[in-house]
Amino acid sequence: MSLAGLRVGVIFGSRSPEHEISIITACQVMPVLRGLGAVVLPLYLTKDGRLLTDPSFAELSTFRRQLPQEGAEVAVVLGTGRLRTSGAGILGRGRELPLDLLFPLVHGSHGEDGTLAALADLLRLPQVGSGTMGAALAMDKYRSKQLLAAVGIPVVPGRLVGAPGGATGAELPVVVKPNRSGSSIGVSLVEERAGLAPAVELALQFDSEVIVEPAVPGAEDLNCAVKRRGERASEVERPRKQRALLSYQDKYAGGPKGGAKGKADPRRELPAAISAELRSKVRELAVLAFDALNLGGTARVDFLLSDAGDLFVNEVNTIPGSLAFYLWEASGVGFAALLEELVKEAMELGPGGDPSLPGNLLAEGQLLGK
Repeated sequence: MSLAGLRVGVIFGSRSPEHEISIITACQVMPVLRGLGAVVLPLYLTKDGRLLTDPSFAELSTFRRQLPQEGAEVAVVLGTGRLRTSGAGILGRGRELPLDLLFPLVHGSHGEDGTLAALADLLRLPQVGSGTMGAALAMDKYRSKQLLAAVGIPVVPGRLVGAPGGATGAELPVVVKPNRSGSSIGVSLVEERAGLAPAVELALQFDSEVIVEPAVPGAEDLNCAVKRRGERASEVERPRKQRALLSYQDKYAGGPKGGAKGKADPRRELPAAISAELRSKVRELAVLAFDALNLGGTARVDFLLSDAGDLFVNEVNTIPGSLAFYLWEASGVGFAALLEELVKEAMELGPGGDPSLPGNLLAEGQLLGK
């Protein structure tokens, strides 16, 4: 039990369109962490933003009955870097929830976008995964593509719009999607002019900015996971899709029941039936994108392959569904080994530094105010 006694807070849920997917990922991770000897504290963020804990939250069956609205309310105490239940205990104080590590597993907004990494820094807690800046940048499709293009990584160019009429004049066909979202939620392929404004309206339901980019001719999807240490790039998969665009249903519906081992997953071709040269290129670009964004933990880099053989980085997911463990398993890295590596990486890096200077420079007369 290599993580024996380590107290890990697994935080999941949140005010994100990917709320339920986050629950599934967390309920996959928590029993494996316990199998490694860790003491796991489930921290569930409800859809209205309350932070609750209860031992039953470690079981997916709890959430299949209904999304919980009751549990011990958890308060964040920034001064001490601790979590505490707000319910009265001895002497009328809440019970402290000592943690050694925070493991964020929120997909999408209010989590994967760097907000939980920032919370861990404020609490002076080590946390698994990317830091605040890298996570926030990767979540922003438009601005991350600008950075990737600047270092020579091929991306599909796009533009930002903030209103239904903002995409007028775009050369069709185009893909319209929320700039900061995931799981193909709010994404549309627009081939006729009449569908452009409604597609932007749909995407604006999930973000205040919408990215409009040319559709890649005959695009096939390819995905590769990356981590910081050891074997850095995983095997490559080709997700199967029912339409021109990979949908939420393609990604999450119809997999093997209960994650059954030994059964082929109809949602993906793994490993992808591609040439050795293309596989090598995908893995190389995935690592380059991961490093350019200064990421940590494990991320999944999603690619588009045109019918002419052109390869583009589409987006980078810093907390991919199920932590993309299936890609690592196909590469010879088991789920337990992956989690152990991620936790140990976070513990070795430690919490974010404290840049404050000692004393009061105002009292010492060393600073001049306006």
